[in-house]
Amino acid sequence: MNRHSIAVGSALRVAAGVVAVALLMAVILRPAQAADTDKSAWYQVVSVKFKPGKTGDALKIIHEHFHKVDKTIGRRVLPFDYQTGEWDHVVYFPFDPSLMDTTPPGAEWWKAFAQQEGGMEQARALFQSYQDMVASSKAELARLPAAWVVP
Repeated sequence: MNRHSIAVGSALRVAAGVVAVALLMAVILRPAQAADTDKSAWYQVVSVKFKPGKTGDALKIIHEHFHKVDKTIGRRVLPFDYQTGEWDHVVYFPFDPSLMDTTPPGAEWWKAFAQQEGGMEQARALFQSYQDMVASSKAELARLPAAWVVP
């Protein structure tokens, strides 16, 4: 299997995970809203394991490029660089169940990312460089009960 096929396969797995989360939301959202219609907070949780020897380089891209975009668009992510356990990096993205997207939406993030990196081609190349360092990842949804949400 060539390098391009592996990279495409990795990107497809991440995309499939996001689609699976969206479909799962359609199934669980109605009962969850009925049980908790107050001010719960929703998050898309992405857990990432990097390839051996690539953690430092991947985290550098996250902290020096991706996080800057989150700040630019006002996205209040909760990133964690794990020191032990299965995952190297886990990030909680604010999620709007009514839009089935992160808040602000992913399209807004990509627009700001392209502007920051000098164009969409450069942004895609940097993102692909990051993806090439990912060994595995998963996306899940989490709900922070209203009692824990800080106003």
